[in-house]
Amino acid sequence: MHIIDWMLVVVYMIFMVVIGAYFKTSDSMEDFAVADKKLGLSVLTATFLATGVGGGVLTGSTGNGFAAGIMEIPKLLVLFGINIFMALFLAKKMRNIGGFTAPEMLGRVYGKKCQALGGLFCAIYQMGSGPAMQSIALGMCLHILLGVEMRMGMIIGMGIVLLYTLSSGMWGVAMTDYVQFIFLTVGIIVAAAIAYTEAGGWSGISAAVPASHFQLNMSDSVKFLCATALPVLIDGNRYARFFAAKDANTARLSNLIVAFPQLMIAFMAMVMGLSAVVLLPAETPKDMVFATLLTTYLPVGIRGLAIVALMAAIMSTADSYMLTGATNVSVDIYKTIINPKATDRQMVIVTKASILAIGLLGLGFAIILPDIISVWTLSATAYVGGCLVPMLYGLFSKKKKSNAAALTAIICGGGFAVICELMGFVWFNLPPIVYGIALSAVLLAVITPLAKDGRDITIEQASA
Repeated sequence: MHIIDWMLVVVYMIFMVVIGAYFKTSDSMEDFAVADKKLGLSVLTATFLATGVGGGVLTGSTGNGFAAGIMEIPKLLVLFGINIFMALFLAKKMRNIGGFTAPEMLGRVYGKKCQALGGLFCAIYQMGSGPAMQSIALGMCLHILLGVEMRMGMIIGMGIVLLYTLSSGMWGVAMTDYVQFIFLTVGIIVAAAIAYTEAGGWSGISAAVPASHFQLNMSDSVKFLCATALPVLIDGNRYARFFAAKDANTARLSNLIVAFPQLMIAFMAMVMGLSAVVLLPAETPKDMVFATLLTTYLPVGIRGLAIVALMAAIMSTADSYMLTGATNVSVDIYKTIINPKATDRQMVIVTKASILAIGLLGLGFAIILPDIISVWTLSATAYVGGCLVPMLYGLFSKKKKSNAAALTAIICGGGFAVICELMGFVWFNLPPIVYGIALSAVLLAVITPLAKDGRDITIEQASA
C-alpha cells in the first residue's frame, strides 16, 4: 500500500466520525430513530442506495460472478422489480401511516404479541446482516488491503461505526451514508472500468471465461433470490427510511430513483467477477476476488479510492442495520411489552444501549464463530419465513385479521423453516425459507376465518 492510499483511508475514517458528531441529534426518539421525519430527496436516495449496496453486494456479487458467472441476474432483476413495487405500493402508504419499525405494522393490525415476536426476529436478522456480517467484511478489507490483523481490523471498523451511530442516530447515519454513497459510486465505477479494460473488454472475457459461466442454474438462482431478495419486502431499514422521509411523495420518488443505480452497481460488480476470471488465478477464494483485484490492478490513489468505496459500502450497511435492530428492541419489545409507559428519554436511552449491545454482539459472533453465514441464514429464514405473509396481509388486505392466526403463522412458519434449514431438508430443490413462507400462508388462511378474536380492520384504520 502506498502512503497516498493510506492517507485516503485514514482521512475517510476520520471524516465519518466528524460527520456523525456534527449531526448529533436531540433526546427525542423521533429525531434519533427517524431523523424527525425530514429527510429530503437527495439524502433519502443516497441513504437508500448506500444501505442497499453493502459489502455483500460488492464482495459477494463480484465473487459470485467469478465463481458462477451470470447466476445472479435473476436475483438482480427480481430486486429491481421489488424496488419498483415498494415505491409504487408501499413507500407512500408507510410514510402516511408513520411509525418507527416494520413490525409495528404487525402490532397495529394483530396485537402486541405479534409485534414483539416480529421485533425479536427482525432484531436478530438485523444483527446478523449488519454488525456480524459487516464486521467480517471490514476485517477482511483492512487485513487484505492494509495489512491490519483480521480481528483488529474488525474491532477498529466496528468501533468507528458504533461511535458515529451512537452519537447521532438516523441523522448521522443518513448524512454519513450520503458521503459514503459518493465514494461508493465513484469507486465502483472506476474499479469496474479498470478491471474490464484489463481483461480485454467483452471480447477478452467471452474468449477466456468458461461457457458454463454464461448459463443459468435456476436452482442456485432461486436460492439466491429467496435468501437476498425476499427479505427486502419487510426489511426494517427500508421502512425506517420511509418513516424518515419529509413527505410521502419523497418516500416514493426516492425509492423509484434508487432502483436503477442499485441494479447497475450490482451488475458492474458481477462483471468485475467475470473480468477476474481472466485476471486472477482460478484458485482465488471468491470472497477475496474484489480485494485482490484492487491490490493487483488499480494504480496508486485509485486503489485508495476503491478501498474507501468498499469500506463505505460495508459501513453504511452496518450502521443502518444496527440502528434499525436497536429500534426493534426499544419500540417493539421494550415499550410494547416491558414498559408501555416509557418516556421519550427512556426510549432513546434504551435504543442507544441496544445499538451498543447489537454492535458488540454482532462483533463477538463474527470473531468467535467460524461460520457466521449460517447464523445470518437462520435469522433471515426465521424472520422472512414467519413474518413475510402476515405482514403483507396486514398491510394490504381489508379482510378479517386475527392475532391468534398471525401469531401461529409467525411461530410455525419461522420455526419450521429454521428446523428444515438445520436438518438440511430439501424438497423440490427449494430453500427452507420457501417452506416457512408456504406454511405461514396456509396457517394464516385456515385459522383466520375460524378465529374468535378476528376483526375487520385495515392498517390505515388501525393507525388512525
